[in-house]
Amino acid sequence: MRILFASLGSLGDLFPMLAMAQALRARGHAPAIAAPAAHGARVTALGLPFHPLRPDFPPQVLTRIFGDPVHGGKRLFDETLFPQVRETYADLLAAAEGADALVVGELVYVAPLVAARLGLPWANAMLSPTTMMSALDPCVLAWFPAGYHLRHLGPWPQRVLLNIERRVTDAWASPLIALQQELGAHTGDIVFEGKFSPHLVLALFPPAFGAKQRDWPAASVQTGFPFLAQTPAPETAARLRAFLEAGPAPVVFTLGTTVVHLAEDFYQVAADAALALGRRAILLMGNKPPPRAPADRVLALDYAPHASVFPHAAAIVQHGGVGGCAEALRAGVPVLTIPVGFDQPDNAERLRRMGVGAVLPHKRVNRESLERSLRAVLADTAMAARAKAVAASMDPEADMTRTVDAIEAMARREPAARATG
Repeated sequence: MRILFASLGSLGDLFPMLAMAQALRARGHAPAIAAPAAHGARVTALGLPFHPLRPDFPPQVLTRIFGDPVHGGKRLFDETLFPQVRETYADLLAAAEGADALVVGELVYVAPLVAARLGLPWANAMLSPTTMMSALDPCVLAWFPAGYHLRHLGPWPQRVLLNIERRVTDAWASPLIALQQELGAHTGDIVFEGKFSPHLVLALFPPAFGAKQRDWPAASVQTGFPFLAQTPAPETAARLRAFLEAGPAPVVFTLGTTVVHLAEDFYQVAADAALALGRRAILLMGNKPPPRAPADRVLALDYAPHASVFPHAAAIVQHGGVGGCAEALRAGVPVLTIPVGFDQPDNAERLRRMGVGAVLPHKRVNRESLERSLRAVLADTAMAARAKAVAASMDPEADMTRTVDAIEAMARREPAARATG
């Protein structure tokens, strides 16, 4: 079958699509990827057909979006995503021509229109619990200071907040609503009920991270985290191996591929805090200049796949993107999360409730607070034991098997249902 995966956003949005595409290719199917043009080289390097999908998300745009937890949503939807919805629709329609099924990420809100136009079965790939919009599983909201306390009040505050968000996002979505009207289709609330497929909604995280709720869409299937197999570049692999063999387990610091652009002096503070605790450190820091630190104690890398680094860490300090959370859980290493925006505060709180991590709000990060928080994580033997137990309970291969089974079943079932009808 020819299955198109469509993703908008950062590498954290793209990698799960690549993982699923590779798994389907291993079964003999013909997957392809539609994503922002900036990701094209990474996709084609894996031997997957690539289709550019507007809007593009250059680093400066993502920095403006993620750098403002209060107004970032408006900048994402009202200023970036919805003004180019016609371009997104045209690109996805062209990419999906001749496909047998469509699997889309969170921000591809034109998917129902394209699927209806081409008569395609389609699925959502939901990467974190916040994207499921459940009132029964209240999420920590980046823009709401009391978000950490909503769970104690039951579902009604979450329903109120979701209704507020629904009205706001529908107002931002007026360009998409206009396109729907021209095409004679209306899907309802754009980023709530209207975004979910009636065919398949993949909840790509395990129950321990976010349990299935009664108010999830009827077509929901929960599987687990999709992990993309990656290997570091030869030079990076050699530097990693030499550093790891030269001393005890380091603390790994990473802000992903987007939040890293907001780092400012974070990596210097991180190196100083690790050295003050008598710990070695690995810094995954993009194109930031390396900190002032002894080379035998601190290894600064532009990039390395998390799976090549996290299992060797004494602790992980990260920003709370769901991909980093997943890799930390798989590695069985305690986590200190410094969330910035969107789903990151909620992901961080879920790790804390699981007993595998602690949370340090990003506005409170300085040398003293980071050193204090990291010392507590490193000294918590119960947290370390719990992290190992969670890792032992995970089965990524079985999770991916269930994910691919669900996509295959949807793609085969829907054409048969239309033919019978």
